[in-house]
Amino acid sequence: MKNKQNIKQPTYALISVFDKTNILNLAKSFIKNNITIISTGGTAKFLKDKKIPTIPIEQITKMPESFDGRMKTISFQIASGILFDRHNKTHQKETETLNIPHIDFIVCNFYPFKEKPGIEMIDVGGPTMVRAAAKNYHSVTVIVDPKDYESVKKEIENNGETTEELRKQLAAKAFSYVADYDGMIANYFQTQTQGSDKFISLVNGNPLRYGENPHQKAVFLGDDTKDTLGLGKFTILQGKETSFNNYLDLDSGVAAASLLGGKKPACIIFKHTNPCGAATAPTIDEAFQQAWFGGDSLAAFGGVILFNRPVTQQLAQAMVADKKFFEIIAAPSFSSGALKIFSKRPKLQLLANKALENPQLVPYDEVKKVRGGFLIQDTDTNLLRKNQLQFITKKKPTPQQLTDLLFAWKICQISKSNCVVLAKDGVMLSSGVGQQDRKRCCELCVSKAVKSVTGSVAATDGFFPFRDGPDVLIQAGIKAILQPGGSIRDQETIDACNEAGVAMVFTGVRSFKH
Repeated sequence: MKNKQNIKQPTYALISVFDKTNILNLAKSFIKNNITIISTGGTAKFLKDKKIPTIPIEQITKMPESFDGRMKTISFQIASGILFDRHNKTHQKETETLNIPHIDFIVCNFYPFKEKPGIEMIDVGGPTMVRAAAKNYHSVTVIVDPKDYESVKKEIENNGETTEELRKQLAAKAFSYVADYDGMIANYFQTQTQGSDKFISLVNGNPLRYGENPHQKAVFLGDDTKDTLGLGKFTILQGKETSFNNYLDLDSGVAAASLLGGKKPACIIFKHTNPCGAATAPTIDEAFQQAWFGGDSLAAFGGVILFNRPVTQQLAQAMVADKKFFEIIAAPSFSSGALKIFSKRPKLQLLANKALENPQLVPYDEVKKVRGGFLIQDTDTNLLRKNQLQFITKKKPTPQQLTDLLFAWKICQISKSNCVVLAKDGVMLSSGVGQQDRKRCCELCVSKAVKSVTGSVAATDGFFPFRDGPDVLIQAGIKAILQPGGSIRDQETIDACNEAGVAMVFTGVRSFKH
């Protein structure tokens, strides 16, 4: 190992890892390049069993590992060996006087607090060493991710040492690693004490082509979630990179698929984060045909489409017929025949995720950045049940109408407020979204419908403040309406429905989405 200061002291690497993935090859490289290994506890035993020579840490600290392993690496000798300034002659002399080892490599990962949260999983010595090494990156290499072992190994074997550029990159990763770890622990205590602070961990940044518009920079940052339907868990089989707007549409699609579940084949089509087509049917082919032709096919052009069943060659053929165009198709899987058909449209992105076959509602923190701060709330995973409904008109919905009302309500949950959705026989017929008043939502919804809405049902995400909205729906031929209720003029809307022989049902909850 080269030493820029020409100091005769040996160079040390301190290895203390819980996750021992690929550590053996790195340790062998250290030994091959005359770097002496110091190790602790389980790591020392692992290396010893593999015939890798190591110095037990107590030989350096002059103290045994104590208190069930709570005290191992925290010591003057270890911290000094990491932190001293190699370019400072006084520091160099002090290391000789105090017999401080030159620890130029720290290889460390922590107790798995995320998998086993609890007091005994809080690592203290590891973060201390990692922070010290990252601070002193000008001279010390810190490695917290097994994925980086190979690059460190190559530089040592090629140059006898690591480059400052690599050390700085590894230091940045190390500080992020420590911050993420501390954030998990902080959130654990916040939950235990019912505190209000939140720490959000964002990792594996992926630069995007641009943001909502070409002049905006953007990046996707994963949250290291175990959620199998997290947007970073999809496999790209074909097509261009996922854009900022694609992620937004895909997120809405995953939410909708999770609300609809996997019991029935379902197809949902999105444009600008709002559903413009949705259907459940006996087969996935029927679900697509009904979602496309039963809903707003004009808006669906160039949209994002999700299936909760595999895409077959037959379905793929139907999707490309008549010059239909989509930005993204997401499904549990694609047959080889379907892939061959879609290959003729190389820009079309195909995303596969087996979890779409049985999508589950998963609660998580929903974060919105506002100027000067953040808004954080629980995501809306409220799955409305029949036994929660209040039947408040003389006319009651039929079993099929009730099923359709609940279907329309789920579409409302992932549509921008204010929102009104029309549905019939498990098919979304039309929606009016993003309007400032509910009457215009009703008018827009009715006017956009491609097919007759007579005999269909309607759901809305908030209560009707006046009877004018229901009047629009009634005149269009809607036979049942679902709304939260709670207006001081509820009786007016009830009377309007009773006069027309239309069923109205209250949910008792609203579903705004801004």
